[in-house]
Amino acid sequence: MSDSDKPIDSTPSAVEATRPADLRLDRRDGLFITWGDGRKSHFSLEFLRKNCPCATCREEREQKAARPATQGLSLTILPANISKAVEFTDAKLVGRYAMQIVWGDGHSTGIYDFRQLRQWGESQQ
Repeated sequence: MSDSDKPIDSTPSAVEATRPADLRLDRRDGLFITWGDGRKSHFSLEFLRKNCPCATCREEREQKAARPATQGLSLTILPANISKAVEFTDAKLVGRYAMQIVWGDGHSTGIYDFRQLRQWGESQQ
């Protein structure tokens, strides 16, 4: 079971712990969160983009994981706007439970639930 598939605790103390007391999204250094219980998390922009929770990105990751590893050399051709993919142009809160990031390549459908961010932060420590 991947971290994104684990059940999310919704008890009152868990809800407070997963509410950010402070959020800072930096164009160079990524997302910094201080949680309601004082813990801190940091996520690079590359990590956030690679783990976009939208249905399209999630499906692409699942398909890639299901493919057998190729033998020999492979050539990956990167899109021309690859540097834009890990830059953001805008971000906003979604209610009291998440944030949405608009990426430089125009991708904007990922909603980053604070509970998921908290789980990712705990697995990084």
